[in-house]
Amino acid sequence: MIDTEEFIGRLSADRGSEYEFSQNPTEAEIREVVRELKSEGLCGRRVAEQRLGPYFLGNDHYGQRELDLLEEIVEEEYADMDVCIQTRSSECSRLRGGCKGSK
Repeated sequence: MIDTEEFIGRLSADRGSEYEFSQNPTEAEIREVVRELKSEGLCGRRVAEQRLGPYFLGNDHYGQRELDLLEEIVEEEYADMDVCIQTRSSECSRLRGGCKGSK
């Protein structure tokens, strides 16, 4: 029989598990982590879909509130940048890890 807890843990490995949020994270807490990931060169889509989104979805303490906050924060933080936020643009390369050849 499959151990679903272990299976989900493996799927979410390296997907935001290094971040610890309070049980009811504030906008400032989420924004701080988004800015950190942005400084690493990740595009907004990768931050939301591959790092923090799975973290919030895979944790029983979080729900739609955190996902909505994450979406708003990503849109605000990446508003002045020419990178993809929600969908992958033609310049985005999965192999290179982001938009327009960035890290």
